Amino acid sequence: MKAICCDALGTLINIGNINHSLENRFPNFGSDLGTLWRTKQIDYTRLRALSNQYKPFDEITRDALIASLKELALFSTPADIDSIMSSYSNATTYSDVTPFLDAISLPWSIVTNANRPFIRPILESAQIPIDDSHLITSDQVRTFKTAPALYQLGWEWAQLNGSTSLKQVLFISANQWDAIGANWFGFTSCWVNRFEQTPDSLDTRPELEVADLADLLQLIHD
Repeated sequence: MKAICCDALGTLINIGNINHSLENRFPNFGSDLGTLWRTKQIDYTRLRALSNQYKPFDEITRDALIASLKELALFSTPADIDSIMSSYSNATTYSDVTPFLDAISLPWSIVTNANRPFIRPILESAQIPIDDSHLITSDQVRTFKTAPALYQLGWEWAQLNGSTSLKQVLFISANQWDAIGANWFGFTSCWVNRFEQTPDSLDTRPELEVADLADLLQLIHD
């Protein structure tokens, strides 16, 4: 491997923590709301990518939240929506993230579906130090993974940092669909299967599957 590309939300950033604030606001509905919100968020990015109907990720996230609240018949005001959206800025990293980033010697970047104004404050709050030149976001190509354009930006970054073939780029994601998309693009992909999910049937598998980044770090060092 010559370079590493990491997904952000759900891979480095523990968005599951947001469910705790949802539970405080909507007792007994926090987990269901969090799951539905995330599902709609990803579904909306896919629909918009397929139809070439780009909208910034933070706006999509707000749309998905409003739709999820309506589906669960949970009353909310515009101020409530703003407050819930702000919970993203309080998200933290998983416990294995900082040791992993501190230990790797390869150049690394983040390739995320988020737009830059949305993800930058989250990364700063989570204390993930990354230069803008290593932060690759959806608003640069106005589409979302698994469309090849965002992976292509990751590849162009990797070439600037010493990679001469796609397989020399290790793409890391805790989202199975993202790891598979990276695999289809040509990267060496790693699925961080944090919650023991069942592999999908898509005629391919990520080359690597680990339970957490500590396991991946061990593989890299070996």
